[in-house]
Parts: sequence; C-alpha cells; structure tokens
Amino acid sequence: VRVLDMRLEQQKQKNSHAIFSDKLRQALELRLERGEQSILFLNRRGFARSLQCPACGHACQCPHCSIALTYHRTEDRLMCHVCGYQSIVPRKCPECKDPAIALQGYGTQKVEEVLAKLIPKAKFARIDADAMRKKNTLRDMLHAFKSKKIDILIGTQMIAKGLHFPNVTLVGILNADIGLHVPDFRAAERTFQLITQVAGRAGRGELEGEVIVQTATPHAPAIQFARRHDFDGFSEQELEFRREFQFPPYGRCAVLTVRSTHERRAEFTLQTLHRRLLENLPPEIQVSEPLPSPLIRSHGQFRFQITLRSLHARPLTKHVQSVLQKTTLPEDVTATFDMDAISFM
Repeated sequence: VRVLDMRLEQQKQKNSHAIFSDKLRQALELRLERGEQSILFLNRRGFARSLQCPACGHACQCPHCSIALTYHRTEDRLMCHVCGYQSIVPRKCPECKDPAIALQGYGTQKVEEVLAKLIPKAKFARIDADAMRKKNTLRDMLHAFKSKKIDILIGTQMIAKGLHFPNVTLVGILNADIGLHVPDFRAAERTFQLITQVAGRAGRGELEGEVIVQTATPHAPAIQFARRHDFDGFSEQELEFRREFQFPPYGRCAVLTVRSTHERRAEFTLQTLHRRLLENLPPEIQVSEPLPSPLIRSHGQFRFQITLRSLHARPLTKHVQSVLQKTTLPEDVTATFDMDAISFM
C-alpha cells in the first residue's frame, strides 16, 4: 500500500484541482498494457461537491437542509444528498449576479470525465447510487467487469466489500481522508475500516496487487495504520483514546436532539432541557453544552443537540427520561434520545 500526499502532487503538477497523481495515472496505464483491471474508489457521488461564486463566496444551498447542493452533470441538476431536493443550475450567481460561478470539489462523475481524457483507450464504468437506479444495472455491470469487458471500475462505498475479481491488481483510493473530518468519535475507525476493505479488492487472485491511497493528510493515524495493515496498532491507539473520554466500549454515549421548523423555538427548548438535566444530575453523568447539530437543518427542520456520557446506560436513560416526562414541549417541537448513536450528524 502506497500513500501519496496530494498537496505535493498538486504543487508538482501546478494544478490545485488535480485528481490523479502521476503515480496513479502511470499505474493505471501499466495495468491496461498488461490486460489487468483496476478499481478507483471515491466515497462521493455526483460531479462537483458544490457550486460557488468566486466573487462573493455564495454557495448554492438546499432550502431545506444546511448543506451545499451537489452538481450532477448527467442530469445537469443540483441535488441535495440529504433530502433529495433538486434545482436547475444557475448560469450566474443568485446573490451578486456574477457570471463566473464555478464548480468546487469532485465526485465520481468528475473522476469518470477526467479519466476519459487521461486514458482514452480504457473502457470504464461507474458504480454509485446515481448510475444504479435501473433494475439489474449493478448485476449487469459487475458481470461485464468480471468478463473483462471493463478495464477500470469507478465506485463509491457500493464497491468497498464483498466483490471478488482475481484480475484486479490495482486499487486507487481518491481523497481517502474525506470521512476523517466529520464530528464523530468513530471517524477514524470508519476511515481505517473503509481503506482496509477497499484495499482488499486488489490482488485477490494469483497476480500481485497494489494499492495507491491519495490524501491531503498522509500522516493521519487511521491512514498510516491502514497502510501497514496494522489492526492491532490501530485498535490499541483508538481504544486508549476512547478509554480516556469514556466513549464506547468503555462508556455509553447518547444524543438528545430537539427538532422544529422554527429555529429559535428548537434552540430555546433544548436550553430548557439542558438546565433541567443539570438539576439533580447524577455524578457519573457528563452533559455537554447545548449546540446546533453539525447539520443544523435537515428536511426543513432545525436541529439542536446535547451529548451525554456515562459509564452505564441505565442511570443515563433514567435521568433523561425523567426530564423529558416532566417537560411539556411546544406544539411543533420534538425531542429524541438516541443511546450509542450511529451518527452524530
């Protein structure tokens, strides 16, 4: 497994938007010459991450969620990957009317386009939620790849595990640190797991495999441990971090989330719940400050949350339920309590 620092690659190519390092491009060309196959993995679908104005900085956002709309070139639409909202692509900035509005970042559709220019002789296909909407498309595409009718497979998490192709000798992981920067204590674990799973697609037959990991954070522990296939080293470091802060499996972690279509009402309700949680608080429970959720608006609702930690679930659940039972919520406000939440978004 080889890890490449894309900051240095982009400096070398004098292109701050370069998607492919020279080494990955050369490795893809070599596999094509040998009649071997490759897989390119990027955990972001669409063409560009966002549409942003270089003049005023405005980015086209979903009107129902606090997230930038992703540009999909196949449909020539802006789409929200949270609620599914779609809109036409503005030809000038909606705020300042500057015509120089530009695409930022990249997804699997952009990788597909750039690859066609870099290696025009290659036959390739894309597997993601957008390309797989028609019935049997995934089955047919995997069959074509297994039959060696496709040289390079581009995909998202859908190709991360469960696939066995003996002729695949190269896996390229693009933007490998994409999941490291989310506010979740499991971010490192998920990144390590994903890189390990995707890397396992190479060299599953008699031919030797190679994995090239492209990242802007090459020294991140999750990436370095995955490079060395060092599960023991990663788990030892990760467990030490979780032990220190009482995260699972050494403690229980829960999220109390308040939702409403009215932002101030949701925020005020959570502040009220926070004050009541601190009253007669059992000493073994830790309560965070009330904060906006990382994705503050989703499906038209504003969301604010409190994180609670304790060594055991029972006193935590009992205390929160007691506060909720004694609190009358405003008419359009809902509160949910999620023990050991899968996501903190």
